[in-house]
Amino acid sequence: MLLHAAINRQGVTFLWPVKLPGPDGKINEWHRSAQEAAERAMTRWLFVRANMNLGAYEMIEATATIPDPVWPTATFKELLKIGFRESLIDSLDHPVLKRLRGES
Repeated sequence: MLLHAAINRQGVTFLWPVKLPGPDGKINEWHRSAQEAAERAMTRWLFVRANMNLGAYEMIEATATIPDPVWPTATFKELLKIGFRESLIDSLDHPVLKRLRGES
């Protein structure tokens, strides 16, 4: 996953996970359109919704003039800590990594 920091019109900041291509390099239309939406949303307000008939997300750009978002002062790392809490793996000594390496 590629995580994007995002913010909605109500000023709520969230982490937007977008799936990356698999080991074979293939990507489906849902994931491709989500990444395109994330990139386009960096410069304009978008409404993103699932279009089951299309088999992808569709993006609708705002036609009104909307002020730029007011981003929180938190860094991306701080947002990760808030979002993942105890599930954040932030060191090579993390218990999950130790277990995967057979060290515990």
